[in-house]
Amino acid sequence: MSSPRLSPFREADRVLQHPAAAGLLRACRELRSVLLPVVCAVCARPDESLCNGCAAAVRHATLRPFEASSGAGLLPFQEEDPAAGAFCPARDGSSEEPQYRPLSVTSAGRYGTALARVLLACKNHGHTDLVPVLGTAMARALHSVPGIGQDCVHVVPVPGKTQARYRRGYDPLALILGYVGRRGLLPGKTHVSRLVRYRPGAEAAGWLRTRTAGQKGLGARARRRNVHGTMTAGPPGSLRGLKVVVADDVLTTGATVAEAVRALRGAGAEVVGAVVIAAARAPSAAR
Repeated sequence: MSSPRLSPFREADRVLQHPAAAGLLRACRELRSVLLPVVCAVCARPDESLCNGCAAAVRHATLRPFEASSGAGLLPFQEEDPAAGAFCPARDGSSEEPQYRPLSVTSAGRYGTALARVLLACKNHGHTDLVPVLGTAMARALHSVPGIGQDCVHVVPVPGKTQARYRRGYDPLALILGYVGRRGLLPGKTHVSRLVRYRPGAEAAGWLRTRTAGQKGLGARARRRNVHGTMTAGPPGSLRGLKVVVADDVLTTGATVAEAVRALRGAGAEVVGAVVIAAARAPSAAR
């Protein structure tokens, strides 16, 4: 009886675990260090894009995913369903005017030194070899999303800007989520689905007024104006019945996540939360 056929990725993993293959890869890394010198993305130690010590620091920084919505003032509300506990009393203790909770966002870690430098190296300096490190962190965050695995949920990445993809030659978030999916690290009943895209002509028409620097460096209100109305998930009702979790790399004010949520809800999807690799400190709203 023939053995079951392995998937291409599992077959590749099996081959790479062979001692001869491990020796060849080690030799290739040594040759690369001579021909194409690299330094650690965090501490600049030579010969490795991420040294063992800094890899341990990044892993430690992402071991305990946490709820990060409180620091992002532009996040949308949860679905306004009192039966689901989506609202809480006002801060003064009164119950006449309930304040709805912001969308739940699970972050793998804080946007600190080691994690931030690894993210920037992957996004802006071509270090796609760091995707496994970030993919593992994203997987931890996904498994920590409240209620994940109970129903079929689609993980929807925030779309990358066209100009950024051309400049880099790849979409970092797509690579990270692709790694999570190929490695079987997604929670049960969870799928990665690219359901959100930029509206045709949104960037060319100048709706994204900071096409070179993106959202970086903008204050909260400027970030909201910069992205509002730029995304679509299809006509109204086209995603009715789907439960989704929005995925992004970094959470700052929540403006980009909010725009993706607006597009998905406009198409009828139920957005149950969001997930990011790192949560940064939001810039001042008055900036």
